[in-house]
Amino acid sequence: MAAATHAPMTAESDDRRSSTAQRPGPSQGPRRGAAHWRPRRVVSSPQTIESYLRGNSPPRYMLRLRQIETVFQAEHRRLDAAYRELLETHGDDAERFSRRWRRLARGWRFEHLNHLIREHNDWYPVEASLPMDPRTRDFRPVRGASYRRLELDERWVLEHFPPDPGGAERRGQPPSRAPREPLRQAPRAEGRGRGHRR
Repeated sequence: MAAATHAPMTAESDDRRSSTAQRPGPSQGPRRGAAHWRPRRVVSSPQTIESYLRGNSPPRYMLRLRQIETVFQAEHRRLDAAYRELLETHGDDAERFSRRWRRLARGWRFEHLNHLIREHNDWYPVEASLPMDPRTRDFRPVRGASYRRLELDERWVLEHFPPDPGGAERRGQPPSRAPREPLRQAPRAEGRGRGHRR
């Protein structure tokens, strides 16, 4: 019987065998004491997740402002179309036109738009980290105007769509963007502007 031939054992091959024997196979778990084999685990803190989400989507207040402008422009188009239609039908009878348009303006509903506006007015300063103005004791203006939007109602409709046919020609172009509240004036210092006797 022929004797099996073996490759000569060297120190280098012995090291390779020992390292291969210690390495876990694909179906084996880590051996005890093999701390270097532990898999990496990325630990994400809530702050990291929040920063990641903010970096991948617009802030909530920006999305809401887009919604406000989209809904406002849709309502504006509907109002304008109804106004022009009534002018064509009853524009030669001022009394009838006024009566019917006032009734239409009184029944016009802005629930969805006004809900978005109230939500914006309540949350925008917090969501946008709006700074305070110590002089006015209010939040600083945004692009020269108040951050607050005006809710729409019958009075706003009649202001921009007058209830008389003659006013329709003088009304000019109604606003194309959701209106803002006027800026509040800074409170006067007590005693300023008054004459004081010595």
